[in-house]
Amino acid sequence: MVLNRPVRDALPTHSRSFAPEWQQKTDVLEKRARRAKEVQIEHYNKTAHQLPPFSIGDHVIIQHPISKCWSTPAVVVEIGPHRDYLLKTPAGRLFRRNHRMHRKRIPVMPGISTPTPIPPEPIPVKPGTTSTTKPTPPTQKESPKQAKPRQRGKPKPPTFAVLRRSTRTKKKPDRYTN
Repeated sequence: MVLNRPVRDALPTHSRSFAPEWQQKTDVLEKRARRAKEVQIEHYNKTAHQLPPFSIGDHVIIQHPISKCWSTPAVVVEIGPHRDYLLKTPAGRLFRRNHRMHRKRIPVMPGISTPTPIPPEPIPVKPGTTSTTKPTPPTQKESPKQAKPRQRGKPKPPTFAVLRRSTRTKKKPDRYTN
């Protein structure tokens, strides 16, 4: 059908294919599809929001397209017309990415070192005990003032409890035997 008139060609069609009742039914279906599309747009726009724009010189981090990890730092070099940005990495590579593929980051100053976490030291255990639990705090009878004074001179090295292993005999699984 061209310009709401049947096309005269060699393709076979039924004589009632272009009857007015069929045209009315297609109009109803098109209106229903248009309304469903409008409802879909309304639902999407309820939670959609504009991302804040970047300016040239902003430090960003780029998302890797396959692993989805935010791992590559970059600087915005150029701003495109359709939310796309030209980004330059410290290695000198240039990437053109959409706004949602990179996020703003705070650059770390080169002269300032970040504190590294210190692993906790093992708790010394009194000799003769086999438990690796923490020592209990002093009870009400023992006050901190009555605790033993620290000895001066060479400090004694802390002693640690020996880990005990099970004495049960291990049986190999049946799946490894032929």
